[in-house]
Amino acid sequence: MEKPTKENTLYLVIKQVYFDQILAGTKSEEYREVKDTMVKKYLLMDEEGLPALNDKANVDDPLVNDGVPEAYNGGVFPYLPIQYKYLNLAVGYKADRQTMTVEVKDISFRVQEGKKGPILMYDDGENTPQMVTDPSKANACFWEIIYHLGKVVEHS
Repeated sequence: MEKPTKENTLYLVIKQVYFDQILAGTKSEEYREVKDTMVKKYLLMDEEGLPALNDKANVDDPLVNDGVPEAYNGGVFPYLPIQYKYLNLAVGYKADRQTMTVEVKDISFRVQEGKKGPILMYDDGENTPQMVTDPSKANACFWEIIYHLGKVVEHS
């Protein structure tokens, strides 16, 4: 197995409670919202600086607003993730914080959920997107990236 490097490792800050759960083996996923400030950290980019489309996703309208991929695409994420092999997790921002490196077994995506279910929208491209509850009327949503975790490789 290849060793963690700057190129194959994603660095994330995490709360102590989740850090402890991952270390204990009771939390097997780490997820983050795919938002404008983090798109380039999570997704592959094309030559134009937009999220790279997955050829297998069969996307009619690759909706990207302000750099954020929002195409609902029938609930199938239409973009390609950066294939990190490891997550380097740190508790907070202090110099003497706890850290760990954990394997990434897989990467998947899901529609972000609120208290009433998936956060779905209809965006006509001209007005503010409207919230909808019927998936057949949705063309936009907020996405989360999920890192499926393997074993802890390093801990300090």
